[in-house]
Amino acid sequence: MNDIWLTTGETATLLGVSRQHVVDLCDRGELVCTKAGTHRRIRRSEVQRLFNPQLTREQEKSLWLHRALMGHLMLDPQKVLQMATENITRWKPKHRADGIAMRSLEQWEQVLSGGVDVVVDVLTGLDEVSSDLRQNSPFAGVLSDVERRQALRSFREHWDHEHTAA
Repeated sequence: MNDIWLTTGETATLLGVSRQHVVDLCDRGELVCTKAGTHRRIRRSEVQRLFNPQLTREQEKSLWLHRALMGHLMLDPQKVLQMATENITRWKPKHRADGIAMRSLEQWEQVLSGGVDVVVDVLTGLDEVSSDLRQNSPFAGVLSDVERRQALRSFREHWDHEHTAA
């Protein structure tokens, strides 16, 4: 087999998941594949996309800010999780029960109930769900205004250095 196309088994090995999970990813459209008869073939570049997803500037800025609050979470997890829970409790009555914001707040409640490790996974995750959740983050107020401005300034410098055309 040439080096560009992978079988579901080879893809599963690279991703560290089961072959059936790869098939499910293909069937849901989360992993683009081509069928050769009854067999799925996945481009190696498609597998690499899962390892290195492209974030928009806003998504990367949100990730940067959430990474900045990780220090607070690690030093005083109970306080930070309590702040997030209180924010959710305060914000829920202000949103439509069937709206996107409410759905995000409910998802955050589930994440918070999973404990610090689950929260860390979402705060730093590069997957679409984590990225979407960070756009409606309940962690407002964890960073001081000074810390937030410093993080945003640092992000702008990073973005300008890493994302400008050479």
